[in-house]
Amino acid sequence: MYCLAAGFGTPRGSGPRHCAIRANAHFLHGFDALSDKLALPPLPRIGSEQHLETLVNISLDTAGFANSLRFVLVGALIGVLMIPLALVSCVVDERRAYYHEAIDSIAAAWGESQRIAGPVILIPLAARDGDDHPGTVMVMPESLELRMDASHHLRRRGIFEAPMFDVDVVAEGRFAPLDLAQLRTRFGELQPHRATLAVGVSDPRGVRDAALTWSVGDASETVIDLSASANYGLVEPGLVGALPQPQDGGRFSFTLALRGAKRLSAVPVGDRTQIEIASSWPHPSFDGRFLPDRHDVRANGFDASWTTLDLARGLPRVAAVRPTPSDIFADKDLGFSIVEPVNLYASVNRSVKYGVLFVVLTLVSVLCLELATGMRFHIVQYGVTGVALGLFFLTLLALAEHVGFALGYAAAALLLTTMIAWYALGASGSKALGAAAAVTLGVLYAVLYALLRLESFALLVGTAVLLVALAMLMWVTRRLTPKAESQEGA
Repeated sequence: MYCLAAGFGTPRGSGPRHCAIRANAHFLHGFDALSDKLALPPLPRIGSEQHLETLVNISLDTAGFANSLRFVLVGALIGVLMIPLALVSCVVDERRAYYHEAIDSIAAAWGESQRIAGPVILIPLAARDGDDHPGTVMVMPESLELRMDASHHLRRRGIFEAPMFDVDVVAEGRFAPLDLAQLRTRFGELQPHRATLAVGVSDPRGVRDAALTWSVGDASETVIDLSASANYGLVEPGLVGALPQPQDGGRFSFTLALRGAKRLSAVPVGDRTQIEIASSWPHPSFDGRFLPDRHDVRANGFDASWTTLDLARGLPRVAAVRPTPSDIFADKDLGFSIVEPVNLYASVNRSVKYGVLFVVLTLVSVLCLELATGMRFHIVQYGVTGVALGLFFLTLLALAEHVGFALGYAAAALLLTTMIAWYALGASGSKALGAAAAVTLGVLYAVLYALLRLESFALLVGTAVLLVALAMLMWVTRRLTPKAESQEGA
């Protein structure tokens, strides 16, 4: 057995086969010399050197079968270890669901995503025979300049926290005069005395203050009394105020203080619309129908601006609308969504997905140490090591929810590396093997963390790691076949 164990990493021509043959020859030669001195009968030969080589071949074949069986058992163990990894993934999904429930709970009291649409002029149509809901004529402004200044802060619910925003909206613009006779020809009898000026707000629970003024020509501004409306013909709720003599056109200005979460956007309703958004959130995701013409993202926030024309608005300046389940402003807004660049649960979920690679590399590394040193670990010890690797991800999740992902990852990696290295030391009695286990795990944890932080190059780096691991495995297993041993000794 010593010869079989010493065959790995031995010099050329001194593998297990040659070791066994030389040992047997030395034993026979020594016994013959002793027999001559003591006048003992010679030891009977059971066969020639060819017979002895046959016995060595059988021994080597048995050792090769044992190595093959260990590979099969370790592969089966890796498959079994996918079960606890899948359970950890389920726990991550459950905790992420609790996180989103907490965000929704905060937003329900603070304010949901906010979309500003307007202002627009709404002129009801007169009722017709058999038509109790004739609809409303909606008039878009000729020009609109709108600015939104948002400040963000974190709100907590238990151990979870979510970013919310307060936003101050300032807008001004102009409506062109209307030809009521032409509108009656197109849409039917109008009721201009019931006209209103409306500003759509997707979640009016977040409204903290609102003011709207109107002026015609050189006349002084008139404050329009606003009231909440569940549906003013634009489907979403909003703020409306009575507007006398809409046919004269005029200038408007309004201010709005809002609270919200997740997303902030505005609909460019003007024939020419200029929108500016400034925010203290440093990680925006610009979305909607239009991307910004200019944006400046900094560590303490961002500024962005858009300019749109009526040709790209997707709606005519004057149109008849009816209360319908569909939203006429759907997919016509522009703005940004709040993005958390280092989302805790997304990072943990990615690490669990890499867990398969991590478990495979670790157990294969231990198997390679066996082949290189001749030491044998029990399959149960493989299983205990695999369970410890799976518990790393659960430990990471538990710590990261309280101290953050980076610190939680470092603490979990240090804890599990220490435990597994101590276990390897106790199982082998070799300080060198314990140190090798610690170094191997440290390198693997560092590579995994780098993969989690990389985005564009994660696939490239991960593939490179697999190729390096495959090269090491090929190097360690290159002498497993007896045929290779005999060719080396020839």
